[in-house]
Amino acid sequence: MIQCKFRPHFFVIISCLVLASCTSKEALKPSENSTQDSIHIFMQDIRNNDLDFKTRLSIANKAFQKLKNKEEDGKDARIEEILAYKIYFFDNLKQLDSVFSINKTLLQLNIENKDSLAIASNYYRLAYYYFQTDKKDSAFIAYKLSSDIYLKLGDSLKIGENLMQMAIIQSDLGDFIGSDKTAIQALKYLDDTNLVYKSAIYNCIGISAKNRKNYKEAIYWYKKAIENSTISSFKAVRKSNLAVTYRVLKEYDKSIAIFEELLKDGDLDNDTKAKSRVLDNLAYTKWLANENENVIDDLLAVLNTRLAEKDLFGLIASYDHLTDYYTNKNPDIALSYANKMYKQAVILNSARDKLSAMQKLIDLETSTSKAKEYYNNYIKLSDSIVDAERAILNKFEKLKYDSEKNREDNLQLKILISKRELELEKEKTRNIIGATLSGSVVFGLLVFLYYRKQKYLQEKRTEVYKTETRIAKKIHDEVANNLVNIMNKVQYTEEPKELLLDDLEKVYLLTRDISHQNNTVETGEEFENSLKKLTYKF
Repeated sequence: MIQCKFRPHFFVIISCLVLASCTSKEALKPSENSTQDSIHIFMQDIRNNDLDFKTRLSIANKAFQKLKNKEEDGKDARIEEILAYKIYFFDNLKQLDSVFSINKTLLQLNIENKDSLAIASNYYRLAYYYFQTDKKDSAFIAYKLSSDIYLKLGDSLKIGENLMQMAIIQSDLGDFIGSDKTAIQALKYLDDTNLVYKSAIYNCIGISAKNRKNYKEAIYWYKKAIENSTISSFKAVRKSNLAVTYRVLKEYDKSIAIFEELLKDGDLDNDTKAKSRVLDNLAYTKWLANENENVIDDLLAVLNTRLAEKDLFGLIASYDHLTDYYTNKNPDIALSYANKMYKQAVILNSARDKLSAMQKLIDLETSTSKAKEYYNNYIKLSDSIVDAERAILNKFEKLKYDSEKNREDNLQLKILISKRELELEKEKTRNIIGATLSGSVVFGLLVFLYYRKQKYLQEKRTEVYKTETRIAKKIHDEVANNLVNIMNKVQYTEEPKELLLDDLEKVYLLTRDISHQNNTVETGEEFENSLKKLTYKF
């Protein structure tokens, strides 16, 4: 049986929530001191991995009720955390109806809070549970909704992960061409750091190719899936798919070699179902290669293991192989196994397996009436499968159309937004240019005024220097010389006092003239008085 499944366990989906939470080593008893204190203690117990799931669920219900009774109903962020934990607890307690109910409540709360990241995450989680309960069409829609939100958020890894799951669902439901398109699209969002997802996508493409009977193509993709597998259990599944494809091509030696290698590696020792699948396929392939090969003990041993493990899908494969083994050796035993295969397919509601079982019953049934009845049922079931697959294809096409229409509407909206942003950018640019020009003018004016002021000060300094030089020269040339002459007369002659006084008066008049020549002229309101005083002195 070809394996396409890639099912992340629930703890992976909320691991960030569970692992980020602090865990207590002792079970704390909620105090009654205050609502806030009791909720805080409740949260510690909810996160306490030492308590069993039922106890933690009971505490979560109490904490949730307390928070709901507070005035700020629904605003406390811990409500969302508690709901996420309740989903986790119900999942581990195998109460999937409650899981769906709580998940939808949490999703609605996320929508009310307009928390896009939480909405996308919860759609993904809801899709996971839809798939677990075989509601694959609902799972596909939920993955699609999650992918669309992550697309807006620009989270490439999550987009690729959602598209991968969608491709697997399409392959499981028979939309192989659509599955390939979705798978190739998923690869565009994943790089070499996402080998786990890339390997699952390659495996899915290989399964779609095999189901279209394009076996060479299937082998190519299975090999790529194996090359990119980083988890031993996943790699074993890919190798098993490759071996089954070689068997279909009747390349039995290659198929047997791969199955024997898988058993020798020891990677399946802790996985009873996977090991039984390989043992069953190995025995069946050896028998196909040589009908005289004694493999019945191995086939029956695997059957007994699957009955003990309640491996329901594995039982279908065992009954299928045992029917083929006994068809020529003992048709009656073959017929009994074919009946068991059909009943098991009915229990699991596996249409394809029911169809395969009916084909064996038609070939083995000796009673004409029963054979005719099986044939009529076969035709009806085959028609219903075709109709169901056609309906699925139509649903996928509608989802694709709605998605493309949404993308087109979003594109138009983006164009309008881009135009508006362009206008705003132009306006912003004009404002910047205007502000720059204004700033330049003001700066230029300040520079000009500063230059004029510096020039004026320089001119004043030059004028002062010239004035001081002129005064110094005049004092030296006139006043100093006259003083020297007077000093010589006093020292070397007997000039009368009157003559010396005349000489000193001349010096005085010279100094006064120098002072008057360098005084400022009052030109304001005191100009008249200043002029009169100057004339009077003269």
